Amino acid sequence: MAFINFYLDKPFNPSLPKEKIKHTVAECQQQNKHYPKSILSDKQTTIYLFFTYEKGKRIKIKTNSKALPAQWNFETGRYKSTASGSLELNNELDTLANTLLKGYVKLKDDKEYLDEAEIRQLLQKQIQGGGAIKRNSVDKARADFLVGKERILTEGTLKEYRTIFKSLDDLQEKEKRRLGFSDFNQAFFDRYEKFLLAKSNANGSKEDPKKGLLNDTIAKYCATLKSFLQWSFENGYHQNPAAFTKIKTQIKRKSKNEIVALTEKEVFQLLEKDLSANPRLEKVRDLFCFGCFTGQRFSDIMRFSQDDFDGKKWDFMSIKVKKRVVVPFTGFISQALPILEKYNYTLPVISNQKFNEYLKEIGEIASLNNSVRIIRFSGVKEVQIRQPKFTFMSSHMARRTFVTIMLEKGVPITVVQRITQHADIRTLLKYEGHSENALFESLKKT
Repeated sequence: MAFINFYLDKPFNPSLPKEKIKHTVAECQQQNKHYPKSILSDKQTTIYLFFTYEKGKRIKIKTNSKALPAQWNFETGRYKSTASGSLELNNELDTLANTLLKGYVKLKDDKEYLDEAEIRQLLQKQIQGGGAIKRNSVDKARADFLVGKERILTEGTLKEYRTIFKSLDDLQEKEKRRLGFSDFNQAFFDRYEKFLLAKSNANGSKEDPKKGLLNDTIAKYCATLKSFLQWSFENGYHQNPAAFTKIKTQIKRKSKNEIVALTEKEVFQLLEKDLSANPRLEKVRDLFCFGCFTGQRFSDIMRFSQDDFDGKKWDFMSIKVKKRVVVPFTGFISQALPILEKYNYTLPVISNQKFNEYLKEIGEIASLNNSVRIIRFSGVKEVQIRQPKFTFMSSHMARRTFVTIMLEKGVPITVVQRITQHADIRTLLKYEGHSENALFESLKKT
């Protein structure tokens, strides 16, 4: 019986001695461990396949796919489940294997005897002719996009793309059909929006399930999807510009949403809460307050280095916007300095998911429980969300809090933008006059 095995062409670091690699590989195989990154190449390498059609007879063929060795499971001959886009990439390899095996069985049924040259020709024709993997396939583009962007985009942004890809899978499952790039047009987006309006809403519960994503979320899904479709077009995966141009989505983002942030008093209420008995929560609280005082993104706070700090300013390159950011430690911002000194200029590191989870627990302990009501829409239906403030706490709230406090203190919006490096000043305009304090202070001057 014929079968196929996939393997990487040149997965190991070429600068290392062959004997060292051989010894490490043998040791890992004996202990049933993954190969360490130290012996692996940091460049993508071609995936080959061995087509075994009779005992002792196999053919080596080069595929059109590549992989980073650190993302490859050498035991299974597939991508590691932890690799970005592994589901799509492994589905692609499975599809290729199935197509080649079916082609071989059909050819074998048609001919009494097959020589190696005929089998090789069949395999090469299937691969090079795109029988199994087409350059313009949506699955192929999705997999390549996630792998290619892994070192460029932040994990949070990659998660946004994975979420919309999951929504496409859900839609395809509901409609019992696979989407091709030619299917993306105005009619698709109309259908997609209706589908999202019927999805379960995370704001619901088992006792009170809610249907329909919020309009802001749906608008974000559509914008992210169009961004992927444009990338696919620009990289030659399809020739359908109508997939992302001149698309008019019916559901729009609300022009000015309520902004949930802490007041200056609440920031110090949180900072002064004694959490010394629970170091896990104390570290998260300190990181959050550091964000409230500096206004920086969570991803950049996690990369704080003493080399970027001269005692008076934090001068670094932002990982998201790829721009230089200078945060002067003066005035309100200077209150972040004791936090740096507390940790000897080496801030604790934690995942964003765990950070947000612990933060809500901290907010509840610090009694940040005044009721907050926000209004959103799902289609034309108004959705009122009323919860204690601590339930809204997240890493991004620290950044919102900084902007709100700075504007309340009368800091010019352009100065705030220089510190936060918001790409679009219109984002900051939403904060102006957001709080009741700012409203009352403004009216006092009339």
